[in-house]
Amino acid sequence: MGAGEDRPGPDAALRVAVATLGCKVNQYESRALEEALEARGHRIVAARAGPDVVVVNSCTVTHRSDRDVRALVRRIRRESPAARIVLTGCLAQVDPEALEALGVDAVVGNAEKMAIPDRLGEGAAGSRPPPLPSGPLAPAPVHRFGARARAFLKVQDGCEARCSYCIVPLARGPSRSLPPDEVARGLARFRSAGHGEVVLTGVHLGFWGRDLAPPRPFSALLDVAEASGVGRLRLSSLEPLEVAAEVVARLASGGPWCPHLHVPLQSGDDRILAAMGRPYTAAQFAERVGAAVDTVPGLCLGLDVIVGFPGEDRRAFGNTVRLLASLPLAYLHVFPFSPRRGTRAAGMAGRVDPAVVKERARILRELSREKQRSFWARQVGRTAWVLPEGEPESGVLRARTRNYAPVQVPWAGPVPAGEVRVELTALADGGLRGRPAPRSETGG
Repeated sequence: MGAGEDRPGPDAALRVAVATLGCKVNQYESRALEEALEARGHRIVAARAGPDVVVVNSCTVTHRSDRDVRALVRRIRRESPAARIVLTGCLAQVDPEALEALGVDAVVGNAEKMAIPDRLGEGAAGSRPPPLPSGPLAPAPVHRFGARARAFLKVQDGCEARCSYCIVPLARGPSRSLPPDEVARGLARFRSAGHGEVVLTGVHLGFWGRDLAPPRPFSALLDVAEASGVGRLRLSSLEPLEVAAEVVARLASGGPWCPHLHVPLQSGDDRILAAMGRPYTAAQFAERVGAAVDTVPGLCLGLDVIVGFPGEDRRAFGNTVRLLASLPLAYLHVFPFSPRRGTRAAGMAGRVDPAVVKERARILRELSREKQRSFWARQVGRTAWVLPEGEPESGVLRARTRNYAPVQVPWAGPVPAGEVRVELTALADGGLRGRPAPRSETGG
């Protein structure tokens, strides 16, 4: 392991940095690693603070994700040349051999990620991570998400959908669910820690409960969450056909549920959807999400879209643009197609010219900006409950509404505990401006 002779032994207290790339599931797992490391006497430090060990929790959903991992490892080597680097996460799971040239000291797949605190002194570069498990999801407790108002609770992992472009099933394995009693414990920990909002997150969240014995419906997860007493609850992402009437009814009922849905569309063209392995048509998608917007007051609807999928000609892209323009969405996440080794789409004919892909992505991102600004503008003049996202800076409190609109509020004094009622007064750069509502204002 190179300069290992000068490094602390495996039983010594170490200064450890955890660097995270990718999704909310990775962010949750990184926080769980930090707490487990602290429980063993190690100290969590920033990556630039001279750590003894840096754990890189990687992503591999696109080529850019892989590039970001490599760039991060090279930067760590420059800034902390004596540090041991442990690379884990999805890239470590699917392509460990490719990481040897990076000079990392250990490669640990997703199946063994939570064992890292007990294995900091081991070297396993280039080893093949073991297969991912099946069965109920083992708990990885997190007690607090730092000083954040919003915490993530991982309640599901893995995916069995096998979309033709997606490497996630290879990186994460079959769907596994956190049992209801562990969900309840996780929510109770976050409530005790003072988090005003918890986001229920997973790789394929809508599959929660199907692998439990006996299987549990998704509504059981919602029941457990509602019973937790957490002030605000948010769903991270649901597949289109999982935006069922019961889910929509929960969001419409108010209470702790935030009126926010993030749904992957991927394409607005039926031929491309079929090639992607997506189990719906554009019309079915529009009907499902349109019903949600009509039912849930103020619903924030966010979508994922892939541009440049093999075979996406001008007509197919035009169908996507027309569908998106017709939908009452609040924002888009736009991803250029990225061929992933081991997926069906990686070998498909009809690859789109990179310059065309770049232009199509630009068009959709511009549409997203227009839709987002329109969504924010419709809220001007209303009152809303907002959750502060940190201490005031220069007399301005930054917060978010329940339907995920960012708000800047003039504020003097300490940050309040819990939600604040504000009047939304104007559009601002990157969101809305507001002011504290008069004390006579009430609402939920």
